[in-house]
Amino acid sequence: MAGAPMKLGSIVSFCIVLYAIYFRKNDIGDERLVSLKEHLLFLESKNKVGVGVSQPKVALGYGACHDLFVNATLLLDYQDLKGSPEHFNEISNKEEFVKSFAYFFKHGAAAERFMSNSKLYDDLVEQALKLPDTRWAIGGNAPLMAKRFYLEGWKVLFGAKMSKKLKSYIPEEILVVGDNENEEVRDDIHMILEYKADERFGEYKAPRANRYIMHNDENNPLLSSLEKLGEYLPSFKPNLLVISGLQMMDNFPFKRDGKDLRAERLDLVKQQILSQPLSTLAHFEMASYVDLELLKHLTTKVLPYVDSVGMNEQELSNLNSVLERGRVVVVADSNPRIATALDQMRNTFRLIRQKNKKFGSKRKLTRMHVHTLAYQAILTVQNLKWKRTPAAAAKASLTAHRYVCNTQNINLEKTKLLLDDSFSTTTDNDNSSRVFFEANKPVACWEETIESDKVEICVAPVLICTEAQLTAGAGDNISAAGLVLQVEI
Repeated sequence: MAGAPMKLGSIVSFCIVLYAIYFRKNDIGDERLVSLKEHLLFLESKNKVGVGVSQPKVALGYGACHDLFVNATLLLDYQDLKGSPEHFNEISNKEEFVKSFAYFFKHGAAAERFMSNSKLYDDLVEQALKLPDTRWAIGGNAPLMAKRFYLEGWKVLFGAKMSKKLKSYIPEEILVVGDNENEEVRDDIHMILEYKADERFGEYKAPRANRYIMHNDENNPLLSSLEKLGEYLPSFKPNLLVISGLQMMDNFPFKRDGKDLRAERLDLVKQQILSQPLSTLAHFEMASYVDLELLKHLTTKVLPYVDSVGMNEQELSNLNSVLERGRVVVVADSNPRIATALDQMRNTFRLIRQKNKKFGSKRKLTRMHVHTLAYQAILTVQNLKWKRTPAAAAKASLTAHRYVCNTQNINLEKTKLLLDDSFSTTTDNDNSSRVFFEANKPVACWEETIESDKVEICVAPVLICTEAQLTAGAGDNISAAGLVLQVEI
């Protein structure tokens, strides 16, 4: 495989030390957990930023919403499933909704879809509000990531049109821009249909906890806060610019009078990135996309101009396929082997680097972060601005547990590992390299050369929360936590 990691002898030359760890049991199950927790916490604690006068600054766009969390299998009736589960790019009626939900539920895969039927959407919201345990929260990539950066000590600016009620969810220290003075804003509502691992929907059983998001947005697809955010960027002077929320454009009816408004808005996103000095790092947060036209826009108008990309395993598989074959992958393995994910990361890295050259971008992709249920994988080009990669992987892992369990404490009785004692670094049959996890050095890191670039890859096991309290927003918090430690000011 082109660009695969070096052979075993080369890896040894880079001083990857292999340690065997034996799987043993004690009162909490996997004995590795105690040492892994201790050393992940140590890595996090000794690598703090955002304290004192050296506060990094982050600007984020675009959009926000009210998230309405609801138990998926209480809202939807399996008896309404007519025929087999099926994928739809856009949802227009109840039958499509149930089929689409069942399709992703049986795979345990996250999904996000636009419902074009506003009347049906409003009716579903009313039904959801009558169910037990339904709750409201602030939603959207930008505000959730903004809150995480703020909690980690950063100064934060983010762009979104929000009502006064929705703004009340945001700490006062975060500067929110987007709406005009005295403007009445009608917040978009996202329905978050959550389910737990092993939960049943008729004959189907979820292989893992996850969520299906449905929306009928009006503000967010238009990136209505983009211009206002642009007005504040010159004086704010961020160290990091985060581009997110573009999935709200997925399958939204943009073309009017023969004009593609979506392409126009994305051109403005591109210009916003280009308006920043190269000293301001730019990160793009991927999401669930199925609209191929939009994905192709992203590969020409956004991806060539950012320094960093963050995504989960489903989004990695989809992005890799779109870049390589021009095809959308609707659902992928919800718990891929590390070797598979690393191969896709390398390939995606190379393909985006080719876009850098093709479009003459002054920025080059120098960082990728892939977060999965079982592990965190971060790739960074060496000797550049991205720092503390091992600690970033550790912090992302800990944040995954804390957010999903909705607690700051790591309770090992509610924790499990899915990783074995070792993993291959590639699926290449000719490459016999393996890395063994070391309990007192839980983040495995090594060097590779991908084409002409020397990169560092770090993989950290996730202390998986076995009693999930939150699923939606986990990726946003994990990605932000990974970035928190990597920006040098």
